[in-house]
Amino acid sequence: MSEKEAKRLLRRMLDTFTAGTVLHLLGEVFRNDAEAARQAGDTTAADQCRNVEAALFVVGLGLDAARPR
Repeated sequence: MSEKEAKRLLRRMLDTFTAGTVLHLLGEVFRNDAEAARQAGDTTAADQCRNVEAALFVVGLGLDAARPR
């Protein structure tokens, strides 16, 4: 997928979801990655993925507050 195509798909997502919701969905991907890393015994990767999830959640809240639908 090209960057142009990815941006087009993101724009379509923003027709349905807020920017914060898109980031929360991405955060869930990282939460799943954290769980997989934890099950594999990689606590460093698990912690990193959980931190990314937390950051995306907070930024998502801020975006939705700054630009509500």
